[in-house]
Amino acid sequence: MDIDLLSLFSTLQSEPELFSIFDYRTLQEYFDFVNLLRAKISAARPSYQSGPPATLPTNVHEFLKRRFGMSDSMGKLAWETLGNFAWRCPFQSDEEHHAAICKHAKAFLIHGLPLDIGVYDLEPPTRVCIDPRCADQLRASTHILRERELVEPLTHKITIFTKSLGPLPSFSTSRYCRKCNTRYYHNFYVHSNAEMRTYYPNLPRFVQASQRFFLESDLCEFFATEMVMSWTSATNCARIYNASMQNLELIPHLPVDWPTGFELSVEFVWDAFFLYGLMLDHVEEKSVLELPHQAESQAKRLQAALRVRNQRLAGVGQEAWNHACDRCCHIEQREDGEFYQIRSTISDGISSGRPCCAVHDCKQPLESVKHHFCPPHCDKSKHCAVVHCDKKAEPGFRTCLLSDHRKCEESYLEQGKAMFQLKKRLERLKVSQTHDSVAVAPNAIADEQPEALEGVGDADDEVLVDEDGVCEGKPETGNRKVKARFGRRRTHNEQLCVGSCGVILGRATFYGSEAVNGVRTFWKKLFPTKASLPSILWFDNNCQLVSMLRTDRDTYFDGCALPVDVFHFKSKHKERDVNCGKNCNPYLWPQLRTADGKSWRFNSSAAEQTNVWFGGFQSIVREMQADRYDFFLDEMIKRRNRILIKELEKKGCAPYSIPREVLLCPDQ
Repeated sequence: MDIDLLSLFSTLQSEPELFSIFDYRTLQEYFDFVNLLRAKISAARPSYQSGPPATLPTNVHEFLKRRFGMSDSMGKLAWETLGNFAWRCPFQSDEEHHAAICKHAKAFLIHGLPLDIGVYDLEPPTRVCIDPRCADQLRASTHILRERELVEPLTHKITIFTKSLGPLPSFSTSRYCRKCNTRYYHNFYVHSNAEMRTYYPNLPRFVQASQRFFLESDLCEFFATEMVMSWTSATNCARIYNASMQNLELIPHLPVDWPTGFELSVEFVWDAFFLYGLMLDHVEEKSVLELPHQAESQAKRLQAALRVRNQRLAGVGQEAWNHACDRCCHIEQREDGEFYQIRSTISDGISSGRPCCAVHDCKQPLESVKHHFCPPHCDKSKHCAVVHCDKKAEPGFRTCLLSDHRKCEESYLEQGKAMFQLKKRLERLKVSQTHDSVAVAPNAIADEQPEALEGVGDADDEVLVDEDGVCEGKPETGNRKVKARFGRRRTHNEQLCVGSCGVILGRATFYGSEAVNGVRTFWKKLFPTKASLPSILWFDNNCQLVSMLRTDRDTYFDGCALPVDVFHFKSKHKERDVNCGKNCNPYLWPQLRTADGKSWRFNSSAAEQTNVWFGGFQSIVREMQADRYDFFLDEMIKRRNRILIKELEKKGCAPYSIPREVLLCPDQ
């Protein structure tokens, strides 16, 4: 405390009525409340004035009266006597401020809410306009400019979801600059005629998931950590929060008629996750986040910004793209005394597809995850569902008038896909986390949400059907049957490139298949210069990739070893495959073995092991819109990489980042 205690108690003794109310404990509490209400009290005087105002705002005065059981005159006397002392004792740390909030939250709910005082009352981070052009000249000294005060406060009721105190009723206030017509909110500011809102450069304490719901940044971080560590879906994050993170002592004091309620929904979890991720990204990049001010939903508001961030992270954009450590990189000395670096990476794909355009290998995003075709191909939705049939479908049907085509649709409708769905769901249960731990089974497929935010999404999955039902393989006879495709197509797989230490260097979505040409394209985008190419690029199908490179006379990877994973070479590649044995046998490269030649220097199964972690997100992402899908997976990869690199450091593996300018040096 920056006060003279003797002077304080001497002052109290001079006011016997106050001395009878305030002992050391209650005096400390009075100081706590003054500092918790400092922003509200400060609003009673211009921002350029220091020190406390002479009188308290009416609602603050009434609150302190009720809390300490004082009369009106005693409340005024307490402020006149103790206000200056309390003002000189601000909280010394965020931890001290948080402890005071936790200690006095109940008092705010009981005494504060009726006076429009919440546990947390959110204000803009500034009381003056930040545009220097709005500054006023002082009348007495015209060469001195004073920042313009924000005025016209607008306050509305909100719910704040906190990590330690559960959901809390509170208030959010915005303020206005009359000169530049800009209104300042807790997270952002926006000009009255502007189409974009601008977010402040620092990460806020509370993230605005919607107009009337905020999530504490610590809670957003907690949810993101749950997701990356244990594949917790937003649905289960919301369920966990609602079931176990509410404060039992405060629940009886939450107002039952509060307009915004206290139930955290999956939609708010997702909106806060993506907005928090964008804000954090812009803070780290030292850039400014701007989003549309008028939008039909928070999801639409965020979409363009998510896409920009996704494009930046594609190719070389991942934070750990230039990672190296003792487990994925080996330094050797040549006979001429020069040192050279051997980097080992592995590529592998995993199926966790999202809905995409039904046209093979089309990369255009869908307008809605429930659509079957992207906007440029939307006319194809009017065509017959039979493969290679270009006739128009009849009204009310998915097929044309041809009888054998109509039989395919009838077979599809008769089966209702029921048995097929049950089989596919059983398969997914073996490999995927559930997105909802206590889901109530729907009465029928039609009961499912039209725009589900999470889930395996197999109610309308693509299925190949002939007149006898679902096709499960080639026909027993040699006759070619008429086949029709119903349902939504999904992307084929996510291709990861992983260092032998497990750090993920990059990711790409494959739409049609895991063809070797797609892998070549992925590698060239991920390693756009010869200097950035790893010495070793493990891939299960390198034997075919090498054949393709030779056929195409592609010399880009001539300086790289292209082996097949040790396990796959022994168990899945035929011994008579001369091309594979000649070009991709890992034993061909002495650098892949330790000095004694008895063991392998690098872990060539790191990608498959990483895919076990990556596959846990399948039920979370399968119904995601494309921009959210990419952002979420890239965010999970970034966070996992950070955790893994810290673990590598603890284990003495000396992780470091190769300078990007070295790796991206243009080829000579």
